Amino acid sequence: MHDERTAPKRIRVTGLQEAQLPALAATEQACTAMYHEIGFDAAEVPARTVADIIALTRQHDVRVAEADGEVAGYLAWRDEAPGVAYLEEISVHPDHQRRGIATRLLAELHERARELGMEQIVLKVRERASWAQAFTKKAGFAKLGDDAPAKVRAWRNQQEAAGRPLTGSGEVVLWAAVPPKAAEAPDEDEDEAAADG
Repeated sequence: MHDERTAPKRIRVTGLQEAQLPALAATEQACTAMYHEIGFDAAEVPARTVADIIALTRQHDVRVAEADGEVAGYLAWRDEAPGVAYLEEISVHPDHQRRGIATRLLAELHERARELGMEQIVLKVRERASWAQAFTKKAGFAKLGDDAPAKVRAWRNQQEAAGRPLTGSGEVVLWAAVPPKAAEAPDEDEDEAAADG
């Protein structure tokens, strides 16, 4: 199937704003419907309500992506000991998927994690969610195993020691390195000043 949609001209990522809540609740409904279509029930994959999204802000940094002024998706993450970024949620409305929104949200997380000195991200995905598996693979995530970096393994060990199950039924834990900041192209004015220097 050929996708006729075009990429948005502008993707803007902001902190969560009250005016965005109804659109995020609609995004939650649309995204959870995708899981329900492949056999998960509402108890396994419940849609977050407006109150649930607000509650996320108590322990998570919630970032919202707008595509050409329209709320398109969001992510919620937090810093977990011993210094890894735990990605609780990344959701993009089906009408906006495969348009660079999730990639832009992930880039925002990379930037914030780098600012805090974090080098790895961990998250859970459902194995039967082919779209989530495809995105995380493309984004460089790998299954958490004994070859993961020391901090990721320490995070896993702390979760297990605290009696928190790492995964639910049909879930897998993935991790990825936070990429280094891309080198910025020099400003043209700086180039001219250096040449005049």
